[in-house]
Amino acid sequence: MIIFEDELLRLVELLPNITVGSQTTNVKFNWGTEEVLTKYLTMNGVESFPLIWLVEGVDTNNEREPSVTRNAKIIILHMSQAPNEFNQYQHNYEFKLILQPILDNLLKALDRSGISRYDNTNLKIQRFKNFSMKEVDKSLVYICNAIVFESEITFSGVSSCLNQINFNN
Repeated sequence: MIIFEDELLRLVELLPNITVGSQTTNVKFNWGTEEVLTKYLTMNGVESFPLIWLVEGVDTNNEREPSVTRNAKIIILHMSQAPNEFNQYQHNYEFKLILQPILDNLLKALDRSGISRYDNTNLKIQRFKNFSMKEVDKSLVYICNAIVFESEITFSGVSSCLNQINFNN
């Protein structure tokens, strides 16, 4: 049986690093409920970012193909670098330079990997500026900028090698 989380991790590991200011870092991946996301951020601190978080969901497995399909909800997060700034700043810095490129690269990986496909006719994308993670002991965990992406994603043919992916075009 194909495990959805394992296959999405394979794709995230292919994503190019992201440069934030003078630092370059890889995109992290993890999964669980949205409540577990708060715990994850609390335990891992600033090392959590940038993060692709897969919200747990129900899989439909096809043993004949074999494949696994999920109506996936993926949250792409980055800790706000200037939480006192308003939406225009968040949009021009965090979203255009960090979050949107991560989403664009994830979509390229899903489209070009040779093991996955997604419903690109019905993408649901929501952007949250200065999104406050839930309170823990009367204090905020993090103020993040986030893109929530929802689509039906299928992984199949996972025993084959992943295709080379050119993220530059």
